[in-house]
Amino acid sequence: MSTRSARLTGAALVAALGLTACGGGGGGGDGEDDDVTLRFAFWGSDTRVQNTEEIIEVFEEEHPHIEVVIEYNDWDGFWDQLATQAAGGEAPDIFQMDAPYLREYGERGALLDLSDVDLSAMPEDIVESGSIDGEYYGLASGVNAVAVVVNPRLFEEAGVEMPDDTTWTWEDFADIATEITESLDGVYGASGPAEPQSLQAWVRQQGVQLTDADGELGVEVQHLEDYLSYVDELRRAGAYPPAEVMVEELTAPQDQSLEASGGAAMAFSWTNLLGALQDAGGEELELLRLPSPTGDVADAQQWYNTGMVSASSSTDHPEEVVEFLDFFVNDLRSAEINMTDRGLSANTEIRPQLMDTMDEANATAAEFMDEIEDELGEPAPVPATGFGQLADVIHRYEAEVFFERMTPAEAAEAMHAEFESTLG
Repeated sequence: MSTRSARLTGAALVAALGLTACGGGGGGGDGEDDDVTLRFAFWGSDTRVQNTEEIIEVFEEEHPHIEVVIEYNDWDGFWDQLATQAAGGEAPDIFQMDAPYLREYGERGALLDLSDVDLSAMPEDIVESGSIDGEYYGLASGVNAVAVVVNPRLFEEAGVEMPDDTTWTWEDFADIATEITESLDGVYGASGPAEPQSLQAWVRQQGVQLTDADGELGVEVQHLEDYLSYVDELRRAGAYPPAEVMVEELTAPQDQSLEASGGAAMAFSWTNLLGALQDAGGEELELLRLPSPTGDVADAQQWYNTGMVSASSSTDHPEEVVEFLDFFVNDLRSAEINMTDRGLSANTEIRPQLMDTMDEANATAAEFMDEIEDELGEPAPVPATGFGQLADVIHRYEAEVFFERMTPAEAAEAMHAEFESTLG
């Protein structure tokens, strides 16, 4: 899961989904004993590519008649590529899925029901997070959470104490970030909002969901105005970078991002990205809980996000797809290779066995997930159709506010209207 926004138009997605069911997904022979080739498409870091190749190698040793070939893209290009492939009847057999796109693909018949994968060791709420109308489309490849990634070195150099993340508030976050910016040359207290997770966290703490269980918009204009006012106050105070820096940050490669390169002391990110961020920039990073409005950790309303893989409903090899995915999520060897790159294993039986073999970054992410488990709020519902486009909308109106072309109130009205027209 990336904090960068996907570049996918609703029209392209609808066109692609309308044609997905018309074509076959993978190559291979027609007989039961013939060799089969499965295509597996995903996005992510170099670490994810290496991990996936290693998992495939182990799988193929035991299943010599199945070849799995990877198709890699970065986050910005993945969804456009998938839509184009689907429109041409060439959707990959297996592809990484993100919750904001699950309903869009699933309700149009583009996804294979993966209920035949062994789900016995997965918690029911995790299975539900990948289910639509009783069909299981988003197989849990791992679970992660939104967290504040912090750089202890920068805190120490600024002479700022690390906050108690079980009691800190959004006001504390702003004060700490501002103090760090003022204390260090060329370093910002925080890198800026990461959407849609930052807005999602904010409105959950106000008692609403960005989109609700019925796939409808769950926020009012006032929620958006309050949020935009807060993030703009951080920019004006220097807690966040200037507008032009935050805009550049949206498309920065991971190794050049502020959180990886030591340019920001705090950033909002997913727990499973901790290792990749450390590898990219060489900084030692830690994870903190989200701030809350009250200082009560229960009011932070943290939630588990499910990392997913899906399969094309038009694959020529559904049995082999299930065979590979069962290995991918349930085999200890796969989990030991994957560690927390796609999130902490959703298989609760093998999860404890991973802790002994984890490196420091993976262990930090896993321990954080365990620590917040009893503090979680309500699970996030399956996002509405069109949710995947909201990050672009949010960042665009944030930019209008940051560059002072619109007030938070004006931007909130326009953003709310665009949300309503985007969600299907």
